[in-house]
Amino acid sequence: MFFHLHQLFPDLTIAGDKVSLLCSTYLSASLSAVHNTSLKHLGFIGSHIGPLALAVVFYETIEKNTIESSKYLDIIDQYHSLLIQEDSNEVLYGRAGYIYALIFIRKYCKDNEEIMSKIGDKKLKEIIKLIIKDGRDGAKKMTVENLKTVNDKITKPALMWSWHNAEYIGAIHGVAGIIATILQCGELAHPYLDELLQTTEWLAELVQSNKNYPARIQSTHDDLIQFCHGAPGILVSFLKIYSLYPTHTSSKNILSNAIAKTDLVWECGILKKGVTGLCHNTLGNAYAFLLTYLITRDEVQLRRALAFGLYGGEWEVKTHKNEERVSDHPWSLFEGLGGGIIYWSDLMFILKNVKQLGVNSESVAQGKVIGFPCFTDL
Repeated sequence: MFFHLHQLFPDLTIAGDKVSLLCSTYLSASLSAVHNTSLKHLGFIGSHIGPLALAVVFYETIEKNTIESSKYLDIIDQYHSLLIQEDSNEVLYGRAGYIYALIFIRKYCKDNEEIMSKIGDKKLKEIIKLIIKDGRDGAKKMTVENLKTVNDKITKPALMWSWHNAEYIGAIHGVAGIIATILQCGELAHPYLDELLQTTEWLAELVQSNKNYPARIQSTHDDLIQFCHGAPGILVSFLKIYSLYPTHTSSKNILSNAIAKTDLVWECGILKKGVTGLCHNTLGNAYAFLLTYLITRDEVQLRRALAFGLYGGEWEVKTHKNEERVSDHPWSLFEGLGGGIIYWSDLMFILKNVKQLGVNSESVAQGKVIGFPCFTDL
């Protein structure tokens, strides 16, 4: 959170402390926890990899301490062999989350030849190849019974992954998130582009009668409208895929599908399970509007983003009145106030720079890492 604030507002102080100092303080605490706990997963969000990757970037770009940045990169490198045995490919805990960590480091440390040599194309290619192999194998295992019928024809995706023995399709645990992450690897994803985009188009056809997506294939529940499961996360994934390949033949359909789902998020996206978190709280859903605005420049989407942001600002009153549940981990990034602060900072930056200064929204966003945190903000 503090690193993100530093990227947007480098001179910002909180209670007299620069955000860079606060970033250092909280990062040190996180790294202490890493040293004192065992590794259970390999994703950027749900494991040791996140704090370690942030340490590499923080010490390289803010502290200018190449010794420290190299030290933490070496620790990450020790985990690379575990990816071969890993059976999860999703964003939260699996290989896609590890890919995000590597491209996060590559983005901010691209001028450091030593760092770039340690996490070169070869490592990323190896991980992508493993994910694609599992995706192809998963698609082959799909039976007629669990395929979606569209226009009286049985369709089949080129790729399919499972998590906990179920084919999840959303951003955090499923197909949409895996594809969006791989495509952020640029040219390294090109050998698999047709398969990835064909699967994206197939995914777009899974919309249910209520205009939402199920959490997983054959699920009887289609009422989850949140980032981790349902339309908001798939929408954000589609927006990222479109932004990476805007001229591809499938891109127009992918974008129109994403935009169409913003109405559903507007109507049903205020959640009672919490306000400020990103994963399954209201402000996570708000990114659907903010990121759609950055691509379409549609004022309606910006007003919706602002309305959800203002609603989120009342989180304390609403939880005290029991109108909203306290978030699962109320001070955390993905399930608490930390995520809300990032959303509000992104919204404030866009309002200030796009609305007041009249600059191009896309160029501003790309220069200042506006995107869904730990997912499409590269």
